[in-house]
Amino acid sequence: MQYVKELRRLFMHPKKYPMYRITKLRYIFLHILVLSFILILPSSTHYFQITQSLSALVHHEVNEIPKFTIDQNQMKLSQEKIIHLDNEQAIVFTKSNHFNMENNHLIVFKPDHIEISDYNKHTELSYGSISTIVTNEQDLSSFIDTINSSKYFYLAIILLLLLFIQMVSLSLKIGIVALIAHIISRTLNKKTRFMTWLKASTFIITLPTLVLLLGIVVSNTLLIIVSWCIIIVGIIVTAYYLPNGKKHANLKS
Repeated sequence: MQYVKELRRLFMHPKKYPMYRITKLRYIFLHILVLSFILILPSSTHYFQITQSLSALVHHEVNEIPKFTIDQNQMKLSQEKIIHLDNEQAIVFTKSNHFNMENNHLIVFKPDHIEISDYNKHTELSYGSISTIVTNEQDLSSFIDTINSSKYFYLAIILLLLLFIQMVSLSLKIGIVALIAHIISRTLNKKTRFMTWLKASTFIITLPTLVLLLGIVVSNTLLIIVSWCIIIVGIIVTAYYLPNGKKHANLKS
């Protein structure tokens, strides 16, 4: 398969990298898709765990939801409660806006907003965005039950959206890297084209992407910096092996 041959070039001598200029665009798009899929793996796994946790809540702990009302985008809670689920995760109902979300907390209902765990960070959701659906604990139970009945459909929608966003983000990153590399190559009087760099950069960022993924998984900022350093080294090495451009003759008067 030609795509596999394109990947093999990464493990050859860097002087082969400029040959990416002849790579067909369909393999470029395929590689961006593969890298994007790799980058969303942590979030995808986490959202799958959320769907499993919702099932546990619906089947076993739905009656544990404390009484509350939502009025003017504020939750008025009768009592604080932590609902522990089968997979050691928990859903928290608290009267404090200063409650700190922990790693095992799936969702935290605070007076002003909802915090939803998103792998190694969290996403905030205002009560105003769900006020037409959820106004009390009974509405919340019905809402969770509705989502659970089609949980894999909603999961698929979320994953497709994540994949699309990641592909757009990665494409912009590749475009910026290619533009900078093209400018540097022209400065060094190398024979260069933006499209050549666009294709080469798509494959050059493969190893940095894997390092970036590891940095995301272990929450290590240093690895994220290292991934960018690898990109810079890849650009410099590839530019070095580009053929020299035409020399301009000095005209003597």
